[in-house]
Amino acid sequence: MLAGALGEGWVLAPERHLGRPARARGPTLGDLVRLSNDRVLPRAIEDEGYLVLDTTHLKDGLIDVRSAARATAPPKSPKRRLAAGDLVVSRLRPYLRQIALVHPGAIALGGGRPLAGSTELLVLSPRREGESLAYLLPWLLSGEVQQALADAQEGGHHPRVAEDTLLGLRVGRAAASAVAASRAVERAISRVYDALAELEALAPVKPGSRNGPRAKSTARQR
Repeated sequence: MLAGALGEGWVLAPERHLGRPARARGPTLGDLVRLSNDRVLPRAIEDEGYLVLDTTHLKDGLIDVRSAARATAPPKSPKRRLAAGDLVVSRLRPYLRQIALVHPGAIALGGGRPLAGSTELLVLSPRREGESLAYLLPWLLSGEVQQALADAQEGGHHPRVAEDTLLGLRVGRAAASAVAASRAVERAISRVYDALAELEALAPVKPGSRNGPRAKSTARQR
């Protein structure tokens, strides 16, 4: 068979297959979420006061809103729109734990400004409106999945994980207790943002060069 005749499911690159834990069973991540690619243009980002995130603003499930608010450089390219409830995963070195849940607490900490993200961020949204994806956060940050993502990187200077590799990971038992796990994760994250809000009141972070709806976005955009 000619290589050009191979279908999408017949990728020969070994890293695509190393990135799939062999012991896991059950639905794949792609069965449980949809990949959102809703774009926001640079003019709208500035006019509507979007807070723009890049890969460095995601860590261990949380969004570093304060760091993003200090950025000054205006965006030069479209970004991905983020909504409360989305899971955001960096496709650039995601094994650095650059994964976060878009929690209402993060939006409140950013002054209620809408959020957008670098195109290096993969935005996972629930397939059903109102469904919480918070239960997937501990699974994405687990040692097995982090190792799978590290094994699946492709490229040299800026290694990335392919979208279909991420979506092809099998969730296994994490999907069995989705509702209870989501509530626990959301409560824990809410406490963190409440504490950060108290810190913000004591030591407020001023936006780049302007206040109000036209505040600039992140310092380094991809």
